[in-house]
Amino acid sequence: MGLFDIFKTKKTIGVSNGISHAVSNSKDSFADSSSISPDERPYYQPDDYYTFYSYPGTDMATRVITFEERKKTSFPSARGLYVAEIMLLEYCSQGKYPKPKDGYPGLWWFKYGIRDVGHSLESLKNRGFLQWAPKVKSLGTLKVDELKQLLTNEGLSTVGKKADLVSRIAAEIPDERLVIPGYEPKYELTDLGKAELEDNGYIPYMHRHNHLTTEDNRFGETFTVWDINKLFPDGNATNWRRVVGDIEKERFGVDMANAIPVEKTKEVLKKTDYVAQRDEVRKYLESMKKEIAKGIKTAGDGFEEESQGLDFKSTGRDKEALVKFYISIGKRFDAPALYRETVKLLRKYGMYEEELSVINAGLLNIPKNNGHRDELFERKKKVHELIRKNK
Repeated sequence: MGLFDIFKTKKTIGVSNGISHAVSNSKDSFADSSSISPDERPYYQPDDYYTFYSYPGTDMATRVITFEERKKTSFPSARGLYVAEIMLLEYCSQGKYPKPKDGYPGLWWFKYGIRDVGHSLESLKNRGFLQWAPKVKSLGTLKVDELKQLLTNEGLSTVGKKADLVSRIAAEIPDERLVIPGYEPKYELTDLGKAELEDNGYIPYMHRHNHLTTEDNRFGETFTVWDINKLFPDGNATNWRRVVGDIEKERFGVDMANAIPVEKTKEVLKKTDYVAQRDEVRKYLESMKKEIAKGIKTAGDGFEEESQGLDFKSTGRDKEALVKFYISIGKRFDAPALYRETVKLLRKYGMYEEELSVINAGLLNIPKNNGHRDELFERKKKVHELIRKNK
């Protein structure tokens, strides 16, 4: 039996029920918004969105812990900032705050207990962690026609691509003379803010972690930013990668905190011989056939292997990820994400025949009423074209 023959058996799958978000109608359950400035209000949801409970009326209901309460149960950094404030620095490093185009997401209240984001940002500015960015920093968000108009207003050339126009404006028009219609000033990190974010990188890292859990232990041992925060009672978290990496290795089998970013692995792939990389992956998978077959026979529905595969993929360890994905597929796991992430990796290495096999497995194993099947059908058409072109 070939490596991909393990995908050819159909399995009947059930569909799990989701939990919808209900909002309490009791006015007393809404968070106080009286401190929010009138000009900031358009960037929030209506007041009745900000209840004191997430998923009220269900067995998943959890009480929102306010920022002031968090300060009593968590440790500040060496510079005196708390978890939520450092997350605000992370968002400000992207140049979109205050008054982001799509508004402030509910996570600031429901996850970090901050109702008035604008004044929290102002507090960080007053303490020297943020400053107003020069207008030139916002030029990249403008359209070409808008950039040309700014140059025309100053009697400057409008010839060139967008990057040329931005560079010309930055070089020729002083910030104080730059008039951008509808401009809203944005924060940027000061050197102090950059150092704070660097030293406490575990906070944005945990914010996006694949294995993040809820704070209660109803589903087992917790893994949250608050758990990691307790490991640094003196506020010194500069060695957070080693600390978090050790925990990941013990609990999930993969040290993700110390891995080379996936972006770097993509750069390496571009600089090396593409065919050699593809052949190396194929050779590795062939050598792991027995290991894959053995893994398929172990207990479990494939969820654990899919999860481990995603961990390996997030660290750029593509070959190990594919092994875990193949075991999960061999167990007929029905999660659309499993097949989507597997075929993305195979496409990355030009392994079109293998990609087709995985797509066919996904169409067998994913329930027919799942909308993600359409995505697989579209990929199947595309991969057939790629196979024909490469023959």
